[in-house]
Amino acid sequence: MGVTRDDVARLAGVSPATVSYVVNNGPRPVSAAARARVLAAIEELGYSPHAIARSLKTQRTESAGIIIADMLNPYLASVAQAAHDELLQQGYSLLVANSSESPARELMWLKFMRSRRVDGLILEPTGDNLPFLKRLAGPGHPPQLVLIDRAIPELEADTVLLDNVGGARAAVRHLIDLGHRRIALLGLPHEMSPGGERLEGYKLALRAAGLPIDAALIFEGTFVADEASEMVSRLLNVRPAPTAVFASSNRLARGVLQQIKVRRLRMPDDIALAVFDDVDYFEWMTPSITAVEVSGVALGQQAVDYLHDRLTGAYGGPPRLLRIPYRLHVRESTLGMGESAV
Repeated sequence: MGVTRDDVARLAGVSPATVSYVVNNGPRPVSAAARARVLAAIEELGYSPHAIARSLKTQRTESAGIIIADMLNPYLASVAQAAHDELLQQGYSLLVANSSESPARELMWLKFMRSRRVDGLILEPTGDNLPFLKRLAGPGHPPQLVLIDRAIPELEADTVLLDNVGGARAAVRHLIDLGHRRIALLGLPHEMSPGGERLEGYKLALRAAGLPIDAALIFEGTFVADEASEMVSRLLNVRPAPTAVFASSNRLARGVLQQIKVRRLRMPDDIALAVFDDVDYFEWMTPSITAVEVSGVALGQQAVDYLHDRLTGAYGGPPRLLRIPYRLHVRESTLGMGESAV
């Protein structure tokens, strides 16, 4: 039979509850003398799991967390998978959580990750909870924090973003090159960097082509896919009607595809569609979907690289910002059936 918490308690001359408080670093304080006896007993008896004793000495748990905004989004799932694979190679376990775009749920998971004493945390922020995040990202307050996908300028943390402006501009320029002049934008909230930057890329492409920016063609939605269909319905009722739509996320694109089916429209004859966020099934749909790809694998790996640099002391300088480059995949939803270009 293995060594138990009671064995450690007897050897250290403390209660089993005190052993738990030491192992879990709370919730009740333990005197320095009692803590030292418990640690010594853990070491002498080889209390399992050995990682517990090791983490108490090193103040490291060899674990990390990632909180993403939408676990059903295939793009974000690829980010989490890449982070998991990379951390596993470096000897870390990973806790994965879903905020569902809820600031309250995000705060709950932030507190949970801290209570689990993860060494590092990768976060796709909702944009709220700044006071808590500032305390979390402060010097000497683990876990180390890396932001992904969305920037928080007020927060000093390493950040990995997408080339939102470049990707959006390329997609809209492609539509313009095909002759479209009334191009609608199905956008994300402009307060967060993905929405604001993709809106900027949309406008830059129109201005470069000498086309007006028509506010009636710009629709701002949310990150919630289920709300997109009603917004797209209003968008397609605009007169004169748009001939093309640029959707700012694959989740918003669902609303476009739903309305196209309901209205029995044809792509690209009745309406052309380009999307920011390529996902695997876009290539195999009929018609296939033109989309901006920014590698979720590269995003997850870069976030882990930044985190690992901080955890190992390889980098201790000011916060870093890196953008993952885009690639535009041109397919049938803009070119027509049987035609595609990469």
